[in-house]
Amino acid sequence: MKTVFLIILLSISSFAFSSEWISPIDLKYKEKNQDLFNKFNTARDLVNSWRGQNDNKLVIADKLLREILEEDPKYAPAYREYGRVHIMVGYVNSNKFKEGSLNLSEISILKAIEIEPKYADAYVLLGHLYTQMKKYKEAQAALGEAELIGTKSPWLDLNWASLSMEQEQYSKALQRYINVLAGKTSDKKAYISALSGLTKFYEIIGDHENARSYFIKQIEYEPESAWIWGNYANFLLFSRGDIDEAIENGKKALQIMNYDMGKFVLASALYTKWAVFLDIPSKQDDAQKYFDQAWSIYPYPNDIIEKTKGHKHTHVTAKKLQDLLEKKQLAVKAL
Repeated sequence: MKTVFLIILLSISSFAFSSEWISPIDLKYKEKNQDLFNKFNTARDLVNSWRGQNDNKLVIADKLLREILEEDPKYAPAYREYGRVHIMVGYVNSNKFKEGSLNLSEISILKAIEIEPKYADAYVLLGHLYTQMKKYKEAQAALGEAELIGTKSPWLDLNWASLSMEQEQYSKALQRYINVLAGKTSDKKAYISALSGLTKFYEIIGDHENARSYFIKQIEYEPESAWIWGNYANFLLFSRGDIDEAIENGKKALQIMNYDMGKFVLASALYTKWAVFLDIPSKQDDAQKYFDQAWSIYPYPNDIIEKTKGHKHTHVTAKKLQDLLEKKQLAVKAL
């Protein structure tokens, strides 16, 4: 595995990025109406650049796509892009979406395929959607159809990799991620997704050193992403037990974007620092400061207990918080 890691690093460091893949179906619509395609391309760029920010990118993209479909109700690329918008609008975290959002995405993507049955890139997105919906047979069928029709989109490999990871076929996933990096894609989101996938791969197999290296690669490539900083803080705390580094990186995440998962991770690290200091007589004042910081960010101790009790590095956090809650309950009863 160490050899594989070195090979990947060498390929990353020597990249000269290739031009971005353009679907033949998209080119067809570009030739049909340049103005509509420009509007579609603007919407797609907005969706590509969205990283969970509380801004208007998805709202503007939605408006542009609606305008396209008002002028041409059979504009297949717009329906496919709507499929992506619904996924993103519905995203809560890696395992959760708002109710109904994925069904709306499926309707939009299938509409694109109904209009253009040979739309390989729509099948690529459909495969991703079905993986998110835990419909693995349907995901495999959709990605297989995309492969059969033919596409050079890096997302075909990435979505195969995601499906393989879900099915615990890790060696297959590894090869797909390597394919994307070796393919020298100019798609920034695809490239960072490949790095993220390799990070997750190494986390799952327990190779924390390589996982850490790939987190650093992600940060170097996209330092403006709050999600990467937050995910790195999560890894540092729960996988490595690096409390101080987790706090530092968690704060960087929230400086970029004030989002719920980032607050939860930083608070978990702060509560853990508090729990550790509680057992050190000379650190009681510092312990209270960390607790107060954590509480101001995330005052829901039961959520923290539920998360921290399952990890060896934060088991102390769950215990100390549980003890605190029980003491408070006793105090209330005594009154």
